[in-house]
Amino acid sequence: MLNLTFEQWALIADIYTPLLALWSARLILRETTHNRKISLTALVVTICIVYVSRFVDEWLGIWPAFSADYSTHTAVALALVVHIAIKVGVWGKLIAVGSLLAYLQLMNHQDYHTYLDMVSTIIYLLPLFWVSWLHFGAVKEEHSRTAD
Repeated sequence: MLNLTFEQWALIADIYTPLLALWSARLILRETTHNRKISLTALVVTICIVYVSRFVDEWLGIWPAFSADYSTHTAVALALVVHIAIKVGVWGKLIAVGSLLAYLQLMNHQDYHTYLDMVSTIIYLLPLFWVSWLHFGAVKEEHSRTAD
């Protein structure tokens, strides 16, 4: 990795999710009013899934049962990356997914989470997010996908 201080890497980690949120908001604002409502609802549902899952984990101790930690950082970033990947073309998907992989590496480097924490969170949430987007009819071929 680059020769940055812990604090500099932490700053990069701190700005990652807000940047994803801005990208996601930009994509929502570019949609028609009808599609905007669908996308926003689906995105809000996936974010709710993130925090309901966190609550359930705290209540039942699911991740601690296998010596792991539910990664809310990973979960929120994943929700935004899924939204972005649904709405953009191939290059946008590669950038979004690549940035998520880099973020996971950064979180591991900073000792925020282990790979087990992050991968188990993704494996658990990804199908739930996909079903949520399918439910709202937001997963479809867009005629004007871009590489935002």
